Amino acid sequence: MVQIAGIFALLVFLTGCDMEKSTHETASRHKASIQGHHTVQSYRQTIQILDDIGYSEKAFKKGMKKIPRVVITRISKRWGEEAENLPVTLKKSIFLRLMVSGALIANEEVAQERQKMLKILKRVTKEPISRQDAKWLRQLAMKYKVIKGPHDLLMPQMLKIIKRRVDIVPPSLIVAQAAIESGWGTSRFALEGNALFGQWSFSDTSLKPKEQRKKLGNYGLATFETPLDSIRSYILNIDTHPAYHLFRAMREELRNADIPLAGIMLAPALEHYSERKGAYVEDLISLIRANHLEWIDRAELSDNDTIVINPDK
Repeated sequence: MVQIAGIFALLVFLTGCDMEKSTHETASRHKASIQGHHTVQSYRQTIQILDDIGYSEKAFKKGMKKIPRVVITRISKRWGEEAENLPVTLKKSIFLRLMVSGALIANEEVAQERQKMLKILKRVTKEPISRQDAKWLRQLAMKYKVIKGPHDLLMPQMLKIIKRRVDIVPPSLIVAQAAIESGWGTSRFALEGNALFGQWSFSDTSLKPKEQRKKLGNYGLATFETPLDSIRSYILNIDTHPAYHLFRAMREELRNADIPLAGIMLAPALEHYSERKGAYVEDLISLIRANHLEWIDRAELSDNDTIVINPDK
């Protein structure tokens, strides 16, 4: 037995590095095979994909510096049925992991716009900018509702408004509002229209509530091609609607003071998002704290290729 143990130890000593390398390569190949598009028939398959890339419930609860890029193409009606029979903690875990990744992806897009905008605005004060940059800046101003048309003049005071508006929303706040507004992704509007934030719309294609208040007009809830589109629209709404001017002003103050943006700090500025006002803000803060979501405001996206999960109809 001693001889066998000695031989085994020698083999480990001589081949240990190769064995470790082989194990690492196998894990890397396994993760690489998960990349791309995946059609799933149940929440179990979704969980398996998330677990296989290291985005497990346990890892999420501990807090992660890097969040994998994962998007889901739609919220299936089957999820509404499955979620009714799931433990609350599991339902929340699936929703949170998918939402956090989506929130970071949407914020990354806004951050890229902001970075390019700040570079252009810095040059504006020193030298004439190129026609291409001027065109891009006007398009950005239109998107963020600072001007109405591509030929409108951008006055100096408008540039300050653009700088205030083009910025991210703390991920913890995005996730908390989505959870409340969509019932953790199980509301009728989420299941039928990928609508996660209860955004009103007067379009003919909007989903009408069962008890519509006629005095408010023929309103409904906006529908979206994907849940990620819903997040993008929500951020743009927060960045442009007059009701959230205080949010944008507070965010700018934090930026100027070089203080990291945090959902709990900015939540009070969203009291006009709901008729419940102060009670709504309390619910947002309670949800962030109860689910320990503060850390996601400091998280970053990993550099993996985006994994697309497509729930089968």
